[in-house]
Amino acid sequence: MRVRFLTAALLCALLWALAGCGGRTGPEGTEEQKSSEEPKDTMEPEYAGELLTALKRMEPLQSEDPDNENLADLLQRNGSGMMVQLQAGSLLGSGVICGAAEERLFILTAAHVLEEAEDFVLVTFDDGASVSVGDFECFGSGDFAVVRVPGDDIPEDTLERCLCANVDKESFDAATAGTGCIVMGSRTGVAAEAYEGVILDHWIYMEDYGQYMMWVKAEGMQGMSGGGLFDRQGHFLGILSGGNEDGELAVVPLSLILAEMDLQEFNQ
Repeated sequence: MRVRFLTAALLCALLWALAGCGGRTGPEGTEEQKSSEEPKDTMEPEYAGELLTALKRMEPLQSEDPDNENLADLLQRNGSGMMVQLQAGSLLGSGVICGAAEERLFILTAAHVLEEAEDFVLVTFDDGASVSVGDFECFGSGDFAVVRVPGDDIPEDTLERCLCANVDKESFDAATAGTGCIVMGSRTGVAAEAYEGVILDHWIYMEDYGQYMMWVKAEGMQGMSGGGLFDRQGHFLGILSGGNEDGELAVVPLSLILAEMDLQEFNQ
């Protein structure tokens, strides 16, 4: 499968937003303008630590008739707090909050979303609050990265809305070929795009990446890179990376991420 990355140039996203094509708009203005903006009120450090320790976990979706209900819409309504939008240089991408540790919020994304990052990445939460973050790391074992946001930099009201993605190894192992799924990203706004799909293969070698990935049939578009793949109950399965013209998406599987990061520790 030939894939293309799903990052979006900032200009494209802004034009989309100005055209009124849905969602909250992404971060606007030049870097100089952003640096001169007044920061939002922040909390006392002690309170930040309490909120991070008490970070809520995304609850499994509850549906009486999952085959006839819009599960993508249900995930948006219940899980927008675990999504963010990222800006690095001229690129816009998505991210998924995976937990908190050492007084920092951890956000997973695709590594290529950060390829233009220099000193900082702009993180926008679902209530529109944005913070500049200089602590990020790309992993060599796959197209994924982590952005670590100091809790003291996040406004109190924003942090109270944040959710941790629900990481469940048994749910991941059950996500085999033919299983329904949901993809969610933040192209036009945080958690603004969500689509149902089906897993084509949960472990397939992709030459474009030189490694094994998940292969999914679902709608995807530029700007959704770094967003999440979820099962029909909202359990986190992996990070969106690229797609092709046939509506097939490459996903960094949770198993590869767990080989580098102990997400279970962040999900306490």
